[in-house]
Amino acid sequence: MRTELLALAMIAVAAPAAAQVTPLMSEPLGLDANYTTTMLTVDLPPNAKQPATTMGTAGHRHPGSTYAYVVKGEVVNRLGDQTERRYKAGEGWSETPNQAHYIVNASATEPARLVVVMVTPKAATSLTEPLK
Repeated sequence: MRTELLALAMIAVAAPAAAQVTPLMSEPLGLDANYTTTMLTVDLPPNAKQPATTMGTAGHRHPGSTYAYVVKGEVVNRLGDQTERRYKAGEGWSETPNQAHYIVNASATEPARLVVVMVTPKAATSLTEPLK
């Protein structure tokens, strides 16, 4: 597992530019060895652009199912062409494989932290793909 964590640490996760991504674990999915389960934290620094919106923010997508939970702070999140939604600590959402995703910290003064779990095909070469 140590090798997988080091590999994860080198994967560029396309979150907002100053986000810090910390791999926690990665292992084959027990139900199907063709998939990998990865858990990580994403720390988003305060967002000087207020009011906070994902409009004009670079997006990304993930090759598998993604589950995000806000541990600290508040974020503004948009999935594809859906309406933006604010998520506070204690709330979460899921993303379908390859669904466009946009996120920013909702606060100008407080950081936000997410715990993210991804279930991705073992053959995936990256956990995240930036959108153009």
